Amino acid sequence: MAGLICFVIAVWQWLEGMQVPWVQALLLVLTLAFTGLIPVALFLFALACILYSRRLIHEMGRQKGYVLLALVGFLIWGMLLVTLLNVLFVHNRFLWFCLGIGYLGIAYFTVGFLAYLVASLLDELPVAYSVDFIVILGAGLLPNGKVSKILKQRLDKGISQYQKQLKRGAHPQFVVSGGQGPDEIMPESQAMANYLMTQGILADQIIQENKSTSTYENLRNSQILMTKNKIFHRAIFVTNSFHVFRAGIIAKRLHTTMTGVSAPTSIYYLPFAIFREYLALIVMFKWVHLAVLILCMIGYLISWLFIY
Repeated sequence: MAGLICFVIAVWQWLEGMQVPWVQALLLVLTLAFTGLIPVALFLFALACILYSRRLIHEMGRQKGYVLLALVGFLIWGMLLVTLLNVLFVHNRFLWFCLGIGYLGIAYFTVGFLAYLVASLLDELPVAYSVDFIVILGAGLLPNGKVSKILKQRLDKGISQYQKQLKRGAHPQFVVSGGQGPDEIMPESQAMANYLMTQGILADQIIQENKSTSTYENLRNSQILMTKNKIFHRAIFVTNSFHVFRAGIIAKRLHTTMTGVSAPTSIYYLPFAIFREYLALIVMFKWVHLAVLILCMIGYLISWLFIY
């Protein structure tokens, strides 16, 4: 990604050095379009965050993640407003410096977000081999103890993979992984096992892991159970499309050979799920992000002092 950005900058500088009139006119048009497009795109993105957050809060109740989504939108609006005021009235040099830091941060996390989307699309590979276990990662229950829609999507995808394995001549077992949350009447693993049995899966084909409370514990505890049942084994884990990338990173950190299979996600819930998952990735690599941001800020400060 960094190499591509450097290549684009180098090409742009090379074109600027050309004295061909049509090239200069093209660069002028691109510059105007680019500088006009960014504020509009940021404004619309902030508006989408606020409206989507309001809808989630209205229909699903006030939660920290939903409020944070709205705060991101208002923060971007605030930066755009301050930018407009500084252009028209204030003309404060230090304010431009502070705004530059803010926009640099937005650019950094935007590039990271796009990289996460591309990685999520490219992460899943078709399962072209026989497996011994199909791990289903938990995702919360309804108040009556039934599986939620998002968890049902994972279970249905797991059943689909199970049927494909049967056609290969394999007979994998399910590992349903999920503990009991404070607002749940039973462990997620029990609810998942109940659902699988209603779909024709035999009880002796289901292994329950009912202690985990996070993706890390889901994968770690499942790996322990699978190893106890079969030391040398092959397994896949099933989760939703937005979650496969981070779960795959955790699986590699645990030195497992599990690969991820993505279940579909409802369009209604997908935007917030992607937002929340990206925040989780930022937290997972917080020190790396902090180090890169500090280097970017140092470079920005040096360029500011050198140019101005």
